Amino acid sequence: MNTDDIKYLIEKYNNQTATSDEKMIVEQWYERINGAEFTENQFSEEKVKKQIFQNTTSRIDHNKVQREPKKIKLFYSLFFKAAIIIMVLLAGVYVYLKQTGRDLLVTSSEQKKTKIIPGGNNAVLLLADGSQIILNKASDGQIADQPGVKVVKTKSGELIYRFAGNTNPKSTAINTVITPRGGQYHLVLVDGTEVWLNAGSSIKFPTAFTGSDRRVDVTGEVYFEVAKNKAKPFIVSTNKSEIKVLGTHFNINAYDDEEYQRTTLLEGSVEIKSGKQTTRLTPGQQAIIKEKTEGIKIEKIEDLEAIIAWKNGYFQFEKADLKSVMRLVSRWYDTKVSYSGTIPTKEYTGKIPRNVSVSKLIEMLAYTGIHCRVENNQIIVNQK
Repeated sequence: MNTDDIKYLIEKYNNQTATSDEKMIVEQWYERINGAEFTENQFSEEKVKKQIFQNTTSRIDHNKVQREPKKIKLFYSLFFKAAIIIMVLLAGVYVYLKQTGRDLLVTSSEQKKTKIIPGGNNAVLLLADGSQIILNKASDGQIADQPGVKVVKTKSGELIYRFAGNTNPKSTAINTVITPRGGQYHLVLVDGTEVWLNAGSSIKFPTAFTGSDRRVDVTGEVYFEVAKNKAKPFIVSTNKSEIKVLGTHFNINAYDDEEYQRTTLLEGSVEIKSGKQTTRLTPGQQAIIKEKTEGIKIEKIEDLEAIIAWKNGYFQFEKADLKSVMRLVSRWYDTKVSYSGTIPTKEYTGKIPRNVSVSKLIEMLAYTGIHCRVENNQIIVNQK
């Protein structure tokens, strides 16, 4: 029985088309895999095979005694089931080891040597008076008072600005949220605009929008879902551009270590100004700016979900060069990346969850053609 047979059996179970015997086989597998705590020593391949063989042959012997009248037919039926159970269990153990980072090729001592871990919900709130609140360590509930506004951290790890009264305050204060390398955060401004910050990013904003517009400044990568307000356009400033919107969804990638600044529109309409040039985007378009003096280049983006994959928990790259991919990794895992030998000039495409261990990350990068190793708490890209 090969891997395709195993996949077909599980697919039948999930589609509710499996027979009662097939359901029994799959359920026995899940019971064995999900209900146990495993250790490294339990999982030598020979031990697994021996244990599964003993369990299945024991079940065959037991059923032979209980159902002697159907001896020959039952023996072959159970033998077939035992073979399937062995194959499925071995596949399940393999998947389990892979998913939990217990690859048989990566020892526990190797895992313990590295301190490189994936990023998480980490950010710092800078208040107008200069005080700082480390958001991932702050208690849930109200964490600050600003002029006419309450600042609340939710149980799910969001930061929300709410009016303290029924009217818009006359005075305001400037706050800043900063995510470190290896951090991300979600906040809701007082007008209802939602903001997601990627690793190594920041947003500076007034606690209330009292003027004729809603103006914020950003660095790094930020995704916006802007609350509609025709009377007050929403303006985002970076070091290379100014984006003006009324209500829309868009992503800005404005890292200093990236050659280009990219603004991608997912929904609505935005107007972008850089230097002396102003242009308007429609959904599915991306504005690319290298320097203000070089103007704005417009490209069509086929896969918009790839642009905000970071927000949804993935690295996703399409025909990207090696250094671009590894900059994503370096920011999120907050680690240095170095290169051994000549850097390939190839293009890479892939999609990888951002919550995997560094050993699993390296394994998955290898599938895309990028070969790395961990040494002295940094990732080294090999020439292979």
